[in-house]
Amino acid sequence: MDISQILLEEIVVSRHFTTQIFYLFMLGFTIFSVYLAKRYRLFRFSMLLWLSAALIGLAWEVVLFSSGLRHYSFLSAAELLYHAITEGGPGLIVMAIFADWIGFIDLSEYKEEVKPRE
Repeated sequence: MDISQILLEEIVVSRHFTTQIFYLFMLGFTIFSVYLAKRYRLFRFSMLLWLSAALIGLAWEVVLFSSGLRHYSFLSAAELLYHAITEGGPGLIVMAIFADWIGFIDLSEYKEEVKPRE
């Protein structure tokens, strides 16, 4: 078998969930990322990151589903939307906050102001 046959061999990746633990984990991770965004006063910036990632994810999921390369377990439209919303954005939020926390980037100009109590 030469290198061109190895590179051009079709690979099928499939996921079979006996339980829906993946969806529950992503829900928990999404809630955690929103909590982190609120705690570090980066909520609006994080929502912009999330919206951008969700739109890219939605376009990707629609292309995969419409071309027949992606199959869903139950209600296809709801699962497609859930994938688009939870897969990219929460991880991007956590990554940006962590990068700011360790000093790799500076997000101080995007932080919301603390409102004084009256």
